[in-house]
Parts: sequence; C-alpha cells; structure tokens
Amino acid sequence: MTPTLAPAAPTTAPTTIGDPHLLDSPFGFRRQPELPAAETELRYRRCHWCHSASATTCLLCPVCGSADLEPAVAAGQGTVQRLLRPTRRGALMERPYLIVLDEGFTVQASVLGGLPGAVPIGARVQLVTSEEGGRVLTFRLVPRS
Repeated sequence: MTPTLAPAAPTTAPTTIGDPHLLDSPFGFRRQPELPAAETELRYRRCHWCHSASATTCLLCPVCGSADLEPAVAAGQGTVQRLLRPTRRGALMERPYLIVLDEGFTVQASVLGGLPGAVPIGARVQLVTSEEGGRVLTFRLVPRS
C-alpha cells in the first residue's frame, strides 16, 4: 500500500480587509493609525485622570494605574538632570544624559553644544532630532539669555 501525503497548507499570507495599520494587537485592542511624525517631534501619553506624563510604550498610567491615556506631543524643551554611564563601546562612545522635559517625564539622550561629559547639570536644552520612532534623541544646549 502506498502512503498518501496530506494536502499542504496554503502558502499565501492571509489577506486583511481595510487598512493594514489597523491590525488587532495581541491584547485584543485596535491600534490607532499613527500619523507621520516630524523629526523634532517627541510623542508621549498623558493620563486623563491624574495628568501625569508617561512614555508611549506604557499601557497603564505609572501613577494611578488608569488605562485612559491620551496621546500628546512634547514641546521639546527640558533640563539636564544628570550624566549617565556610556552605553556603547568603541570609537563612537557617547555620554548619555538624563533630560527632564517640561511636560514632566524623563528621557535618555545625547547633548550637543558642549564638551563630551561636561554639560552642566541644570542646563536648558532643546530637542534637535528624534530618530527610530523616538528612541534615539539628540538635544542642543540653549544659550543663556
């Protein structure tokens, strides 16, 4: 008796109806379409109830635990809080800083306009570029007036 093989699974990808950016997330929520961001735009979320700011990756408010988070855009100005240890090795070793934005949350970024590792704590900075979806941030020192 000759064994028969089962029919192969279809090799074509399943088709989606409508906009491909509105696919269901693994949590069962519908994703909202993201608008193209400008290079100097930093997005975050603000809680509807306690008004605290959080990163766009947070699903719940870190202060009150609410899931009612509204998208917002930061002005891009802040203050240098502290110098961090370098995260990369090699020739392009950068000294990242912790920046407190005026909206109330902190980000890790590099700062231009000063000597490497010698930007004073408390200096005002302005967002210059935001690359890779807001993961690589670069700020520039704001001159004192």
